[in-house]
Parts: sequence; structure tokens; C-alpha cells
Amino acid sequence: MGLSLFAFRITPPVQYKIRFRPAFSLLYITLKPKEQLYVSLDTLVSLDEGLTLKMRLGLGWLASLLFRGLGGKIPVLNLVQNPTTEPLTFTLSQGALGDLIPLDITKAGLCIQPAFHIAHTTGVRMGLQWAGFSSWLAGQGLFALKLSGKGRVFVASCGYLSSYPVHQRLAVEHHHLVAYSPKLKLRVNFPKGVVGSEVSGEGMISQLIGGGAVYLQSRSLSGLSRYLRLKCR
Repeated sequence: MGLSLFAFRITPPVQYKIRFRPAFSLLYITLKPKEQLYVSLDTLVSLDEGLTLKMRLGLGWLASLLFRGLGGKIPVLNLVQNPTTEPLTFTLSQGALGDLIPLDITKAGLCIQPAFHIAHTTGVRMGLQWAGFSSWLAGQGLFALKLSGKGRVFVASCGYLSSYPVHQRLAVEHHHLVAYSPKLKLRVNFPKGVVGSEVSGEGMISQLIGGGAVYLQSRSLSGLSRYLRLKCR
């Protein structure tokens, strides 16, 4: 007889280790008996025999349809479970070069760019937060992915990931933005014009207004792509 979902432990934290930082980070997760963890698709590298995978929508059906109808990519997750009586380990990584860090989710929550989500504990819930039309014009969609509840999320970055406090206003290049406090209002500006920014991938400046924290990556995939194109000519 299969084990019920309610038989699994849902309290964080899980045991983890991050190796080969900061350029080639590999996340080792050890699940105790009956523990489980949500992981993004295409992040799994290896897993011990005995661990099980179940595919889940990151959002509810209604939120998923709304997110997809407004141009967003529905987050689909694997639920990794340990139904055995001994600790088992699996490893996760990201597609780009860069770092992996754990962030604790508190009552305030965290807004994150979906591409940088690696995994989260079962005490964390995924939802949506209005990001505005300027975010949609920047190719990020009308809604941001919001993590709430209590637990831990593992976040990826291209290059090194740093946190900065925002007291009133902070301007950042949009492609370096990984995550930010939900209390911050996001506004994307196009100094070189909407058409020029969409074609070149440059010039998109995010204005974060209010009080909270922002997480920025030291490199960006768009910058890496431009660098490779110049070198391969």
C-alpha cells in the first residue's frame, strides 16, 4: 500500500550541503525518512534508489490558468519523497554557471524570478503578485512569483548572488534582478526606448521603491550571450 501524502513530515529545515561554489555549485539534499522537498524541473542531477518523484503544479489550477493566459510559464515541480526508513540523498544544479544559496522564507514572503527557483520546503507556498505592465513589457509577465509561508527556498544565480537593503529607492539593471521583498514596488524603465531595449536586451532598469531587500546576480544570461556572440564571430 502506498504512503499517504499526509504521512510525510512537512517541517523544515532539510539537511543540505552546497559544493563547488560559486561558479559550479551543486546542491546535495539529504531527506530523512518521510521527508519531502519540491524541486524545479530540469534541476535534478542524481538521486539515491528509494526516493520517489511526483509531478505537481507549483500554483493552483485557477492561478495556473491565469498565469498562463497572461503569458507566463506555469511552474511545474517535482515532489521528491523519501518513503524508506533510512536517509537518502539527491543532487540538484542549474543550467548556467553560478551560485546556489538558501533563503529563509518568513511571514513577509519573497518575490522571485521563476527561472532562478531551484527547490523549496513543503512549508513554503507559491502564489502570484501583481508586477505591473512595465514588467510585462520587459518580458517578465504581469505577475511575479511570490513565495510565502514558513520554510526555506534554494535560489540560483548567474555569477555571485548578493543581497542589498532598499530604504526608499534602488535602481538595478533588470537582467541582474533575482528576487526582492514583496513590500517593494517594481517599476521597469526603458531609457533607450521600448523597441531598442527588446531588440538589444539592454537598457531595462528596474526601480525598486519602498523598504525591503533585493537579491542581485553579478552576471546575467543576456550578458553572457552577447559576450559569446562577440567571441564567436
